[in-house]
Amino acid sequence: MVTRTQKEWDFSEDEVFHFGKGIPGFEHCTKYVFYKHDEDFSLLQSIENKDLAFIVTNPFSFFQDYEFELPIQDRDELNINDKSEVGICTIVTWGDDLSNVTANLMAPLVLNVKERLGKQVVLNNSRYTTKHPLLKKKAGQAKDGEINASIEP
Repeated sequence: MVTRTQKEWDFSEDEVFHFGKGIPGFEHCTKYVFYKHDEDFSLLQSIENKDLAFIVTNPFSFFQDYEFELPIQDRDELNINDKSEVGICTIVTWGDDLSNVTANLMAPLVLNVKERLGKQVVLNNSRYTTKHPLLKKKAGQAKDGEINASIEP
């Protein structure tokens, strides 16, 4: 497969995650593969639309106190029987400036890593938002042209 983000990308069927209802706004695409970019970020690449990919991250790398209870309906839909089968990632929005990079903690992507199933779950009545900043401001002044932020947990 040739994608917008890579020249050529080979993957096997056992690497594909199936999102039965798609991702909200992109319901027509239900099959995705993860492509690791670096230790913090990956791409969730649609295999049905080469121009559709999401930047994702493990929210626990940035928000150690992130927690939520997965509703029974979602557990059943994903065939989750044990917490060892669960993977969580969040969609990242990359802004024009590094200080605008955010994670959608209100609607994490919940994965059954054993059966390769996925779903974006909207956490109702949550203290989380769709735009939690990933970057912490550094103390001090930035020099002209320098970014005064860092990617830190």
